[in-house]
Amino acid sequence: MAAPTRDDILKRVQRGEKLDRADLRGLDLSRAKLGKAVFDRSDLDGANLEGADLAQASLRRATLREAFLVGADLSGANLENADLEGAKLDRANLTKVNLTRANLEGASLTGADLTGAQLSYAQLATAKLGGAKLTNAVFTHAELDEAYLGAAVANGARFESARLPGANLEGANLIGAMLDDGDLRGAILRNADLSKASLVKTDLTGADLTGANMLDTDIRHATFANAKLAGTRLTGAKVAGLVGTGGPLGGIDVSWLDLSPAGDGTQRVENGIIPSLLSKGALAAVAAPSPLDQVRRRYFGRGDVLLNATLQFDAGARVEIDSLFQNCTINLGERTELIIGAAGVLADCQIVGAGCITVHGKFFERASPGIVGPRQLMVTAGGAVVAAVAQNVELTQFGFESGCQLRLKIVGTEKPQSEKSEVKR
Repeated sequence: MAAPTRDDILKRVQRGEKLDRADLRGLDLSRAKLGKAVFDRSDLDGANLEGADLAQASLRRATLREAFLVGADLSGANLENADLEGAKLDRANLTKVNLTRANLEGASLTGADLTGAQLSYAQLATAKLGGAKLTNAVFTHAELDEAYLGAAVANGARFESARLPGANLEGANLIGAMLDDGDLRGAILRNADLSKASLVKTDLTGADLTGANMLDTDIRHATFANAKLAGTRLTGAKVAGLVGTGGPLGGIDVSWLDLSPAGDGTQRVENGIIPSLLSKGALAAVAAPSPLDQVRRRYFGRGDVLLNATLQFDAGARVEIDSLFQNCTINLGERTELIIGAAGVLADCQIVGAGCITVHGKFFERASPGIVGPRQLMVTAGGAVVAAVAQNVELTQFGFESGCQLRLKIVGTEKPQSEKSEVKR
């Protein structure tokens, strides 16, 4: 059978015929009117679709490797699981396109419009998206290793759990973007605008944030080991649980930070404490690890019950308890983070060690003092603590949100029993 010609394809599209599984390799379909056409599983490798109208077309699982789609209109098209490796999509209209699980490795999308596009689980390693419009686009779980997004407009875009190690986002607009649990190790974010963005638990080890705008950015529990922050604007950033740079900061621009565990602005810190928070970390920060080290985590879920146990957690661990612990002793390593969740109850227990403790649930001591030597003790609005606290030798940092329930005796490290002070809230 003779290979289909351009005219053959146009006529079949006009008749409303489906062209699924068609062999269209290398075919010249430039500026063709192919709106709403069906090319599912078709082979369009190397095809010329420059300026073509493919609006709302269906190209699910189609192959378009090295295809030329510069200036094409693919708005609303369905390219789920399509293979576009090395394709040229510069200045293409990809608004609201479905590229879920598509392969765009090495593809060029410079200046393309991907407003509202769906790219969850897409492969975009080494792709070029310089100056692209990515407003409200969804890149959750996508892989963008070493991709170029310089000057991209990605305000409101979603990159949760996305991989961007070594990616270049210099000068990008990421206002209000969601990058929680993302991998941005070694990423270049010089002069990027991350104001009001969310980077909770994001790994920014070795990232370059020189001159970045991070006003009101949520970076709780993010990792900044070996990151560059010179000239970064950080006023209003939420930093609870931050793992600091581990080195000099350079000339940062910041007047206050939000240290509240809930990121609600109830615990502001200013002036001298800020450099320490950003270089060493806040609320469970640990000394800067090697670039690929991870903080150890342990979670005790709802419904679990632990009785008469002694637990030991090493330095730098993160422990979350939403269970019932009774008559237990918990030993914390240096700056280990212990979070008693809203459902967590520690009854007749003792906590010992220079850890950082956040209480959303309830803690009742077994013997006095029930909390010994913590570096930090934070009790949020729904939390309750009934205990004596023997302070750390460097003095414990306390934080109590309005609405929490406290019955504390705060004991100095060397003060006699008669000098204990009682705090009631």
